Order: sequence, then C-alpha cells, then structure tokens
Amino acid sequence: MNEEDFRKYLKRRGKKPTVVDRNVGVLKEFIAYLREKRATELDRVTSDDIDAFVVEIERQNRSAKGYLYVLMNYFRFLGSKDLLQHTSTRRNERTKKTRRIFPIKDFLNINPDHVKKLAAIGIKNVEQMLEHGKTKKQREHLSKQLGIPEPAILELVKLSDITRLGYVKTKLSRLYYAAGLDSPAKIAEFDPKQLHEYFVKFVKESGWDGMVPNPKDLVNNIKSARKLSKVVEE
Repeated sequence: MNEEDFRKYLKRRGKKPTVVDRNVGVLKEFIAYLREKRATELDRVTSDDIDAFVVEIERQNRSAKGYLYVLMNYFRFLGSKDLLQHTSTRRNERTKKTRRIFPIKDFLNINPDHVKKLAAIGIKNVEQMLEHGKTKKQREHLSKQLGIPEPAILELVKLSDITRLGYVKTKLSRLYYAAGLDSPAKIAEFDPKQLHEYFVKFVKESGWDGMVPNPKDLVNNIKSARKLSKVVEE
C-alpha cells in the first residue's frame, strides 16, 4: 500500500483527518489478514480474498459495511474497476438487509385513515406505495378498492418518489412537495444555490414552518435526482 498517496487521495476527496486515519487503519487490518490467513499481499488480492475477509469480520459479530466502504475507496484510488464493483456489490447487499424503508405513515400532513386503509392491503412503505401506485390505472384501482380519492393516492406516490433522492424523509419530502417540486425530474433542473434560493422564497411567501436546507445539504439530492429514471406516470 502506498499510504502517502492514498492519504492524499482521500484528502482530495474531502475526507476529514479522522476519516483518513480510519481508512488507513482498516486497510492495514486487511493487509494483516491477507498475510496471516490468505498468504498473499494486497497487490495480488482477489474477490475471493475479499469475501473471506468479510466472512471473518462477520464471524466476529462485527459489521462489514464500514470495511467494505474502505476497500471501495482503495480500489477506486487504484482504478481497479472489477474489485471496486465486487466490493460495492457486497456492501449494497448488506445495506439492503439493514436499512429501514421509510413508512408512509411518517409523512407530514397526510390522512391517517388513508394510511390505515392502504396498510390493510399491505401497502405500508414508500417502496410498496410506488410499486402499487406508479401508474394512473393502479391509482384508479386503489381509489375504487379503498374509497380513497385518487388525488390523495397520487400525493402519497409523489411523496414516496421524492424519498428516492436519499436523506429526504419526513419534513424535507413535504417541503419539496409543497413547493411544487414533486418529482426528481423537477428537482434535477436546479443547482444547489438556485434550489436554496427557491426554498427561501417559498418559505417567505407561504409561511412554511421549518428550516430551509443550506446549499451544501442539497448537493446530493440534486445529484441523485439527475441519475433517477422516471417511475411515476402522471
């Protein structure tokens, strides 16, 4: 491992000194494992070595996600696409197992009776809401089946769609929706500064009760919005 260059790489990516130290520490642990348990070196590592390391970490009742994230950083630094893809896949598998899918009952200003009716047929979270309400035909069916006005179903679907941005949950999803930015495509049209100014104006004019995200907090939302495909049919 070229520790000095790896540290410089992480710093260029904006990692704090403590994060840089943690990355280097984990990588040294991985190197020690390779030498002691696999009789190999970091420059000869294979996907099998990575998988064996993950098994060892989890055998000790430790989470492997942080370790895999560090290995992703290192393989990205090396430009090793195959190992980066393999490590990313392993981490995503573990993230999916542990992440909490946002429940639609936690959205602001929604009708609790509608939520109960949807829950009764198994629609309880944003992924289920999108799956069963993304087309107009599906929403018409739900409306007739449950006695929920179709516009109310569409609102829940659009709120669910907004959460695909990541880090957009209870209050921010409602802010986006209330401000008229009810789809990733609309959000993708802004840059962070413009979106911040848009929200400031909306809050001032509407009396919205809440904080306006600063531009830095909106960067990842916009990046995600530009990558997401359209899933909701108007």
